[in-house]
Amino acid sequence: MKTRIAVFLLVSIFLVNINTIYSCETCGKKPSTAIIRADEADPDLEQNPEASLKKVMTEYLAKGGTLIRLDGYTEPFQIRLGDTIFPACSGGQNRSQTLWAILKPYSDKINLMPPHATRYGFDPYNGQINWHRKKHNKKNDEYIQWAHFPKSTKFGWELFDDLLSKTEASEEELKMLSEYYDNNYYNPSYSSRRVYITFAQNAHIHLYRLSQTNPSLENVVVLFFPLPDLLRKPLPEWNTYPSSVKTYEEFSTLLRKYLDLAQLQ
Repeated sequence: MKTRIAVFLLVSIFLVNINTIYSCETCGKKPSTAIIRADEADPDLEQNPEASLKKVMTEYLAKGGTLIRLDGYTEPFQIRLGDTIFPACSGGQNRSQTLWAILKPYSDKINLMPPHATRYGFDPYNGQINWHRKKHNKKNDEYIQWAHFPKSTKFGWELFDDLLSKTEASEEELKMLSEYYDNNYYNPSYSSRRVYITFAQNAHIHLYRLSQTNPSLENVVVLFFPLPDLLRKPLPEWNTYPSSVKTYEEFSTLLRKYLDLAQLQ
C-alpha cells in the first residue's frame, strides 16, 4: 500500500511539473536550458492563443533559435567577439541598465545596443500602448556612483520620448512604432550573432516578437534570467535600500556569474 502511495505521489509531482513548465524536448535543445515556467509568461500575451508561451516557444525553437535559462547550475554563457548584444528588461531602467554597464567596457569588441524597455516601452507588442503603465522614475538612484557613468538612453527613446505624455495612440502610430522595433530591434540587418539578454516575463515577449519578425532564428540567442527587479526591491540579506551602490554591486554579481567574458578580455 505504501509503495502504491509513493508511486502515486511521484506521478502527481511529474504531472504538475509538465503542466507548469514549458520546455522543448523535441527541438534539439537541452530541456534544462530551454525552460520558461508558466508563471513567467507575459499575462497580456497569454490572453491571445496565438501568442501563448507554449505556442511561441515551439515556433521560436522550430525556427532554430536558442533559449537558455540562466540560473541554478547553468554554465556561464560565452559572449563572443563581434556579438550584437541587446540588454532588455520591463522598463529599460534597472536590470538591463546594470547589464549594459557590465558590458560597456567591451563595446569595442561587441556591438552593444542600448537597453530596451520591453513591457513598458514604445513597442506595442500586445497591440496597445504600454509606456503609461509604469512611472519612469529616476530619483534616488545611485547608478552613477556605482558605474561611474550615466545610464544609457533606452532603445528608440530619443525618437519617441515626446509620446510619453500621451495615454492613447492611433492605429497609424501603433503601426509606425511596431515597424520601427520590427526592423531595428527584433530583425535588424546584422550578420553577427544576435544575443538578447532579458529578465522574467520579458523573455516570453522576445520569443514572440522574434518569431513574428524572422523567417529563421539560427543565429539568434535569448538568454533568460528569471530575476525580478531586485534593484527596486533588494533581497533582505543584502541589507541595503533600493538603487543603492550596494544593490547594484550585489545584482551585478548575480549577472556576472552566468556571463563568460573571457574572449573579450
